Amino acid sequence: MTGLNPSATAQDPVPVLGIAATPLVVESDAVLDELVFDAVSQALREAGVRKQELGLSVTASLDVYDGRSISSGLTNAASGGYLAQSYRIEGDAGQAIIAAAQAIAAGDADLAVAVGVYNPEVSAPDRRAFLQQISNLGFEPHFDRPVGLSAETVLGLHAGHVIDSGELTEDELAEIAAAEINRGAAGPRALRTARVTAADVLASAPVNGPLRELMLPAESTGAIAVVLGSLARARRALRPRAVLTGWGQGTSDTTAGGQWLTDPAAATRRAAQEAYRRAGLDGPAEEVGAVELTAPTPALQGPVLDALRLADGKAEVTPSGGVRSSYPGVANGALRLLEAVTWLEHNGGRAVAHSTDLLLGTVADTATVLVVEGV
Repeated sequence: MTGLNPSATAQDPVPVLGIAATPLVVESDAVLDELVFDAVSQALREAGVRKQELGLSVTASLDVYDGRSISSGLTNAASGGYLAQSYRIEGDAGQAIIAAAQAIAAGDADLAVAVGVYNPEVSAPDRRAFLQQISNLGFEPHFDRPVGLSAETVLGLHAGHVIDSGELTEDELAEIAAAEINRGAAGPRALRTARVTAADVLASAPVNGPLRELMLPAESTGAIAVVLGSLARARRALRPRAVLTGWGQGTSDTTAGGQWLTDPAAATRRAAQEAYRRAGLDGPAEEVGAVELTAPTPALQGPVLDALRLADGKAEVTPSGGVRSSYPGVANGALRLLEAVTWLEHNGGRAVAHSTDLLLGTVADTATVLVVEGV
């Protein structure tokens, strides 16, 4: 792809006209609407779009993280939704981007913005306990909650299962994590900026089962906004960044089914099938140059790559370091797209951005897959 004209096989190409992020930091002093306004205004300025031109604004956030009910009432005006069409998705920003793309593909909007914001109302030292408590409340109340299931518990059980079944050793998990951290260490949005060895990963604080602190996502806070437009509107944009040619999302099974342990990337597989069909992508292993994936532990990297049909291909895996470098909660889907677009601007071709919400680990998670091409 060398311009805004879509690939012949793409069903509904949607150009990315602007994409911007606030500084991603461990703890932000800014309030939610300040973060949203900062990201959205940067993205609109980059796209050469005025707020009044927006046909739709979609925000991704969670009331329970934001510490207030209907928290989108605070961020709606900052996202460009005042006196305009707007709504909020309680989930990952990847879902908000898909919702905005669908509106444009359906002809319901010529310009749309999707923004994800994450800045929990709890200080960084106490955040892990807070998130695990919230996670436990999301599980089934009669059997799962009483035994203390949380996202970290589920991820730890899965990593232990991978080791016990002989698929990977603890040392190999540490090597995967160290490689990801080192790839992203020099990146502009990385929180873990020091290079580490596998021994450093194994020496970091134990979290759950075989999992260590450096094997888990690097929690960050901030906001990321994406401006999408129709092909006709994109021809008047300042500098389109890329073209979204395929998107899909899928949801996995509940705890009782056992899929979370034996097939933890089932939701990703369903999302990828839909995204590749829409993009007309028959051979992702040969046609995708890079993938920004969301594997919350090193034990999940293999299953996610298999589900994306990229395990044996030429794709660079998480060139930014992925979630081991920076993971801004429900804004993660937009960050993975930003990193994929950044890679395309240097290398061209086609990339995949994958995200999944981690509220319950691999239980009942919703995965999104975006196929994006350079311009």
